[in-house]
Amino acid sequence: MRAKKILLQLLKVTISVGLIIFLVWKASPGKLSSYLRDIDPFLLTTALLVFSLSSFLGAVQWFILLRKSDFKLTFPKVLKLYFVGLFFNNFLPANVGGDAFKIFDIAKMGNDPYKVFAITLLDRIFGIFGLCILALISSFIILPGGNINNLWVYILLFAVVVGGSLIVVLNMRLAKFLRRTFARITLWNIGKKLDVIFSQLGGLRNLKPVMMKVAFLTLSVQFLRILTHIIVGRSIGMEMSGWMPLYFFIFIPLLGMIMILPISINGLGIREGAGVLLFTGVGVPAEQALLIEFLTYLVMVTVSLVGGFLFLRRHIHGG
Repeated sequence: MRAKKILLQLLKVTISVGLIIFLVWKASPGKLSSYLRDIDPFLLTTALLVFSLSSFLGAVQWFILLRKSDFKLTFPKVLKLYFVGLFFNNFLPANVGGDAFKIFDIAKMGNDPYKVFAITLLDRIFGIFGLCILALISSFIILPGGNINNLWVYILLFAVVVGGSLIVVLNMRLAKFLRRTFARITLWNIGKKLDVIFSQLGGLRNLKPVMMKVAFLTLSVQFLRILTHIIVGRSIGMEMSGWMPLYFFIFIPLLGMIMILPISINGLGIREGAGVLLFTGVGVPAEQALLIEFLTYLVMVTVSLVGGFLFLRRHIHGG
């Protein structure tokens, strides 16, 4: 079984590296070098700061959800755990690996791991919801004059995700039906564990002011993360006239959904390849499209190194 997992991870690494090599080979090395040589360090630093702010607000969002679920944790502790999770999301084969570390750490303090999982799951749902709301708004703004192929298909996809998120979080009847259905599963106590998760989500559902606050936060977080891509684009000389900034608010959520597919290391290669297909469709040179996604990934990795430092410091000093 262990050998099978190792082979699967090696396959993912091969796919990621292979796709990056293929994309670079298809692009013009001269143009790639030119964009990198002329990169604006001030704008790239700004992108780092914007993504750092989005991560800070993401930690605030998670903290609110935890506190309103009776977890006795200080914000500095939650902030550290959040950045450690961010680090492992970037350096483990699956981009949810950091969530497992966060859940494990909080459960280690004597908390119910299924309750922690429920909160972390809700945090993820809010993130997807926020991205798709921004994408829907942008899609309807540019619908009369934009030139995105298959825009109606994207609108339908975003609407389904938003509607599904709202139903899962807000619809009490569906929640009760799911609880009754899953409660019948006796294998490995799966039914009982899922019941705890849905019960926790149900408790938060009644805290409407909290849910509104978290919804505002998640829109802010996702706006800043898309803005990070835009600033990276500007740092390599990309024109942001006309509808171009709004295209980011449609394409980045699409890339986020594509990255869910577990066929590469944290979406590396898949994200860049899909980014090239989407952005070249609206007139962006392939070399810029490739660099936008790859450099933004490096920005995210750089910010997440704070979490790696905190993790090492904790294990060295026992803090």
